[in-house]
Amino acid sequence: MSNLDVRHQLTNEEEQLLQRATDLFPVLRKFGQQIDEDRHIPEELIEQLAAAGLFKLGTLKKYGGYEVSIRALVEIISEVAKGNGSVGWVVQIINGNNFNATLSLSPQVLDLIFEEEEEVRFCSVLQGRKVDFQKVDGGYLVEQGLWGFASGSKHATHALLNLRDNRSVKDNASMLLAVVPMSEVTIIDDWYTMSLRGSSSNSIQIHNVFIPDKYIVDQSENMYTNMNVLSNESEHINQYKPYTLIISTLTTGISAILGLARGGLEYFVETATRKGITMTTHSIQAEVGHIQYKVGLAAMKIESAHLHINRSIESLEYHIQKKQPFTEKEFAQIQTDIGYAAMLCTESVDMLMVESGGSVIADSNPLSQIYRDIRGGANHALTTASTGLELYGRILLGLPPQNLLTLSYRPILTV
Repeated sequence: MSNLDVRHQLTNEEEQLLQRATDLFPVLRKFGQQIDEDRHIPEELIEQLAAAGLFKLGTLKKYGGYEVSIRALVEIISEVAKGNGSVGWVVQIINGNNFNATLSLSPQVLDLIFEEEEEVRFCSVLQGRKVDFQKVDGGYLVEQGLWGFASGSKHATHALLNLRDNRSVKDNASMLLAVVPMSEVTIIDDWYTMSLRGSSSNSIQIHNVFIPDKYIVDQSENMYTNMNVLSNESEHINQYKPYTLIISTLTTGISAILGLARGGLEYFVETATRKGITMTTHSIQAEVGHIQYKVGLAAMKIESAHLHINRSIESLEYHIQKKQPFTEKEFAQIQTDIGYAAMLCTESVDMLMVESGGSVIADSNPLSQIYRDIRGGANHALTTASTGLELYGRILLGLPPQNLLTLSYRPILTV
């Protein structure tokens, strides 16, 4: 049975990391406007996040990281996003990518990467816009490649990029992932948006870059190899490898959205006890019946979203423990859970915006920033509710999936 109280499921170290994220809340809120105006996170704040260990949540202990559980990752990143959506998004993306790179790359390649940098931070784009490459002796030559949107690009050391683009994924949905140092990447300054302005989700490009074979992961081959890892308990991390795509869904979108909704509710509750409603006789918003109703409904939507997220995590943990592949329906249900959770969180903030009066439209109003950021987060391909609901409906109706993530994983799903 899913439970909203996750404290008893976190280790002491994970609770300490969660507390460090909580302690940064005032600093994150203070930098809110500057982050939006600069369209990236100030370096002094990056340093504070790094000092708190918040870029190493998904990094293996052997490389100086914390190797936290998926559940802890969601809770800690959610706490960061309560303070600022852009920061939460970047922390989420870097940790999710670091964890997923660990599951995808060989130990030898990981050793090389982590020896080169004091702190490795991956950005990623899992579908190229246009990529022209060819297989050559010893690797791949990318003649030209364009990807968007690479969240956290200005703060990353490496990029994890799918060499298959919009044209080729229709013929082959599995990913051909390449590790590229950011020194080989050009960041295009094109992230001018209403939402998550400080996430540095710029387009990136490379031109005539040679990528050695050892830095390439062919997912179509890797998935079958990883299924054989189910019976191999020589390394703790191995148990996660067959579930890399599910873990990508859980670690690269929903945590920040959950945190933004939680932050929006907390801010609204705080201000409702000291402001009235213009053009009425109500001097305290919190004493008005329809406000109480909306706060209760918003809270239930957020808590329901958390339950859906927890159900997905429990499903993942069950399959890992039993060393079982997912059925197609189970895989689709997790994707749908995440999109539906994002929809519930967005709806909760929408309701609170409506009840916040005219002052909420100011850029400086924290709820205004939360509203903009959660809207952008919920539009991410992995958290778009309509895509997930269509997928789940198709599976329930006995139709083939339309979702590329499900299609790429389909060869090793059970009926």
